[in-house]
Amino acid sequence: MSERFAALHTPEIRERADRIAAFLALTSVDDAPNRIDLICLAGNGVLACVDHAARLARHHGCLLLITGGVGHSTAPLMAALATRLNCALSTLAGLSEAELVARLIIADALVAPDQIILETRSTNTGENAAFTRDTLDERGLTPHNVVLIQDPLLQRRTEATFRHVWRDTQTRFFSSPPFVPRLGDTQTTEAWADERYLSLLLGEIPRLRDDAQGYGPKGQGFIGHVEIPDFIGADYAILKARFAQQSER
Repeated sequence: MSERFAALHTPEIRERADRIAAFLALTSVDDAPNRIDLICLAGNGVLACVDHAARLARHHGCLLLITGGVGHSTAPLMAALATRLNCALSTLAGLSEAELVARLIIADALVAPDQIILETRSTNTGENAAFTRDTLDERGLTPHNVVLIQDPLLQRRTEATFRHVWRDTQTRFFSSPPFVPRLGDTQTTEAWADERYLSLLLGEIPRLRDDAQGYGPKGQGFIGHVEIPDFIGADYAILKARFAQQSER
């Protein structure tokens, strides 16, 4: 942790943060059938997602759809990609998140180009789901079993969003984040700066709530109802208060 947030790096806080992260990083792919028709990767700034999506697409021998236009994750994705490809940021300017990810996959020969489908217009999770459906409809493709891959902290909301948008179809969705974050672990610190990690972690719980401020049916209607365990709500309240105190210093 950075010096600014060192006070949050205590056993109690780490335990609470890790429980929230494990809840958000929904993993349901173990329940999936052997046959997977499509891997769907939502653009984000965590490069581990790219390798994970490519590995699953190769394993299942299926198409890989990458969805993402220009949004809040574009800048961190571009910075991470420039470092990995050892290229100037200017060479990536103007590309959508889907195009950025595809450039890495093709450069590293992770998946054959003809195995990749791009959706480059979406700017949020709801559009990821809706425009992915449109893109597949345009190609006459109707996948039955789809594995979703997203920034682990956004994984539960992503699956809830896709299920909601596709609720009138027979398509089944399964979640497979590249890893489950743990405060202070190498994978976590490589993926997010301290403040961004805690901000994303805490920002997700209000969005999942089924109330006037949340994204559920009683709120903005972007997702179906998500059951949030009481202990997660308690962890969130304590961590939010501690994070707010630390941010004010």
